[in-house]
Amino acid sequence: MIQHILVAIDGSDTSRKAARFGHDLAQQTRARVTLLFVLEPPRVLPLGFMDAELISGVPRDPEQLAAVRRLLDEVAADLPSTQVEKVVEIGRPADTIVAMADKLGADHIVVGARGLNAGGKWLLGSVSDRVIQHAGRPVTVVH
Repeated sequence: MIQHILVAIDGSDTSRKAARFGHDLAQQTRARVTLLFVLEPPRVLPLGFMDAELISGVPRDPEQLAAVRRLLDEVAADLPSTQVEKVVEIGRPADTIVAMADKLGADHIVVGARGLNAGGKWLLGSVSDRVIQHAGRPVTVVH
């Protein structure tokens, strides 16, 4: 029986469809839903430079974090009558999705078939493929 569904969102239309699917599945199973947005860390840091905010898991750009929280609130508002938790994490998307599913005890993961990276460019299934390979639990990929 499904009790906790983790839905990864990134603001793309596909991830919004995934959120709606997760909501519908939660309604059928009386599960709770966690919406997860993963912020990717900068790819390159100068040699010898340690970014305390990055290490602590706090985004350096408060506007970016505010925009992500608005997105999570907006998506959650479209999921009435479902218990929704909203989480923002920093890391590589696929690895962070799997790690958060483990940490939260989610027994089902829902992701979009393709999404947007931090630069707004399309990722063609690389995240969903990696999540499927490493999740160790059912994963639904929404097109």
